[in-house]
Order: sequence, then structure tokens, then C-alpha cells
Amino acid sequence: MAENLTIARPYAQAAFACAKENSCIDSWRIMLEAMADACRDENFLSYLKNAPSPESAAETFCKLLKNGEPSLLNEYGTSFISLIAQNGRFEAVPDIFLEFMRLKERDEKITEAVIRSARPLNKADLKEIKDKLTRKYGGTVNLKTVLDKSLIGGAVLQIGDEVIDGSVRSSLMRLAATLK
Repeated sequence: MAENLTIARPYAQAAFACAKENSCIDSWRIMLEAMADACRDENFLSYLKNAPSPESAAETFCKLLKNGEPSLLNEYGTSFISLIAQNGRFEAVPDIFLEFMRLKERDEKITEAVIRSARPLNKADLKEIKDKLTRKYGGTVNLKTVLDKSLIGGAVLQIGDEVIDGSVRSSLMRLAATLK
């Protein structure tokens, strides 16, 4: 997964730059989502990877997408699929889509945050957390809550790659490590 993300990032950045430059971010999102859905199918992915040539794999992929919705694939999408086929990167397409969406959200100043807590948080606490995140990151903050009894107490906040761990479990683990 981490390897695919490393592979996916430059493709997603190129796709996003092209989409933004040509004012077609939504059509790229739809196109990449369809590509990702197709590449999640193990049989189809295996077929693409074992195609006689990269050109054949790209042609098959384009035909599939055009059969589903003729307007789905534009000239940039066709070139993008050819590039992915030439480099044998079909397995990275779902991660390319996810990274594209992260770039889109960052561009639109949308921050996705997940807070895991040992007990349900009340509305006032959630509002305070969301307000602080909005001040720190700007734009819109989408805060998802997850109940996680294994934390014992406290909470863990994750925003992208950043994790703020205020859980009792991690405090106990640090204490145990110190005592060893």
C-alpha cells in the first residue's frame, strides 16, 4: 500500500495539474473513480497486466470505460491510461484516485479529520475541536468520530498523516517503556 502510494503520488499530481489547468477537475474525478473501480476487480487487473502489449492493455481499458459511458473518457484520460499501461502501473490506479481526491480537497481547503475516543464525545466538545481545526487549517473541516474502547480513555485525532495521541492507552505504553 505505501509503495503504491509512492508510485501513485506523481501520477495524481500530474492528473490534478492537468485537470486544474483545463478547468475539468470534476470530469477527472469521475474518470479516475471509474478507472479505480475497474482496477479493483482482480480479474480485470490480471487481464490488463497479462495483455500482449501495453498498447493492447490501454486499448482494452479505454474500450471498457467508453462502453460504460461514452463521455467518460476524454483525450487526457486516454493519454493517462496509455502512460499507466506503458509503465505497468494499473495496480496503483485506486491509490492515484485517492491521492487525486486529497489534492482536490486540499485545493478546495477541505480538511478530513478522524477522532477516535474511548467514549462518545458531546456536541460542545466536538464543536470546540472542529473550531480549533478550522482556525488551524482554514476552510472546511469534516470531522468523523469513531468509538474505540481499546483507548481506555482520552482520544486520538488524525488529520492526514498527522496524529495527535492523547489516549490513556498510549500514555500507559510510554510509561511501561520507560520502566523497562
